[in-house]
Amino acid sequence: MLSLLSTRVVASTALLLTPSMSTARTAVRRSSGVRASLETDTDKAFYSIGFNVGRQLSDFAACEPAEIDSVLAGIRECLLGDEPQVPLSEYVPKAMTLLGEKQAKVAEAMAAKGAETLAAAAKEEGAVQTASGLVVQTLSEGKGDAPTRESTVKVHYEGQLVDGSIFDSSYRRGEPIEFPLSGVIAGWTEGLQLMKPGGKAKLTIPSDIAYGERGSPPAIPPKATLIFQVELLEVVS
Repeated sequence: MLSLLSTRVVASTALLLTPSMSTARTAVRRSSGVRASLETDTDKAFYSIGFNVGRQLSDFAACEPAEIDSVLAGIRECLLGDEPQVPLSEYVPKAMTLLGEKQAKVAEAMAAKGAETLAAAAKEEGAVQTASGLVVQTLSEGKGDAPTRESTVKVHYEGQLVDGSIFDSSYRRGEPIEFPLSGVIAGWTEGLQLMKPGGKAKLTIPSDIAYGERGSPPAIPPKATLIFQVELLEVVS
């Protein structure tokens, strides 16, 4: 699952990703390069390693397919022991500058879309926007005492990016999670204190009380507004 227990997130293998997880990265794009045949178990095994390596190289998601193919060509030639075709001391700094510019554009697009999403969420029936920018829309009322910052809670939830793609879901895993409310992202700490056991709510969380400027690659892009459907099952303590 996506660890919500820290503002510095490490995504585990159970993280639910979807191919469309690319709102601010333009659209879903297919590589123009050679595609693996995946005919044998060996093909599939090494492909899976490559896919996991790709997750670790999520900074390059801002690149175009042809640019990604150039990156892959460089990786391939290095692994095969070939000499570089260009002077690295000259072109690596150029590449880092270009990549930084692309990432900045992606982040700004994500921030703009997030602002639109927050504004729309705040206008929905029953929605309340707090001073932090968090938008809480109660879907069903709970009963009893709301948790405090010091509480430990048990919840079911599903998290989406502003394009609707699901990046994590306890429902899909088939089990809720339990955590101290003081240990999660600020948007959750605040939002869950506005709920009561048995209640459900939609939390639209601006990036500065979620994962901020850096995001949490590969699941959460920089400056991403997040949308959670949350069910507070129990205040454990």
